[in-house]
Amino acid sequence: MADSRHRIVITTDQPARRRVLVVVSVVALLLGAFGLYRYTRATTVSDFAAATSERDRLIEERRQLTRDLRAARAQAEALRDQVAYLSRSQEIDGSACKAVKQSLTQLQAESSDLREQLAFYRGIVSPQESQAGVRVYEFRVSKLRTPANSYRYDLVFIQPVRSEKRVGGSADLSIEGLRNGQKQTLKLSELSVDGTRNLLFSFKYFEEFSGQLRFPEGFRPLRATVALQPAGEGQPPIEDEYEWAKILQEDEGS
Repeated sequence: MADSRHRIVITTDQPARRRVLVVVSVVALLLGAFGLYRYTRATTVSDFAAATSERDRLIEERRQLTRDLRAARAQAEALRDQVAYLSRSQEIDGSACKAVKQSLTQLQAESSDLREQLAFYRGIVSPQESQAGVRVYEFRVSKLRTPANSYRYDLVFIQPVRSEKRVGGSADLSIEGLRNGQKQTLKLSELSVDGTRNLLFSFKYFEEFSGQLRFPEGFRPLRATVALQPAGEGQPPIEDEYEWAKILQEDEGS
């Protein structure tokens, strides 16, 4: 008869081992978490420091750019002021230069007039520089714009101061020219607009005459003759001829 044996299995409960495993797992998890925290913290601090440094650098660059911009604006404003000053100075210089030129032109004209007056009075008060007796000091004509073929004449007669007496007489004016290719001489009575026949003078130092002449159509004047006839016995006539081109002045208005 077979031997029947009973197998006895003995099992032991290991709660302590499980607790150890749990503790080890928790510790390992905590260590991992702590390591991850340290790594994350180190990385975050490093990134934060880098970000802070970059931010500070950008802030400083912005401040520098702001300072540079202000300096550039100030320089631009100064340059604008300088340009405006130079422009204004140029305008002032131009106006001043123009005023100086106008004043110079006026002074030159006045100087010319004064020289003419000085020469005129010198001819009166300095007998040694002038001819004795009555003479023509100045004769000039100016073309008028209207009416056609019209001219204005100006005559000045003088005598030296050494003659204390008044001198009288008459003067005649004649114009020689060409008309239709022919020579023609016209008297003052034929040319005077106001009908003057001759010029009667009576003066001690000088006397001026002026009037308007009008030539016939097609008449071209070449020369003028002024004939002076002092009154009184023993006074010879005086006759002066003038080339028309030399006594003709610039055009005048009517």
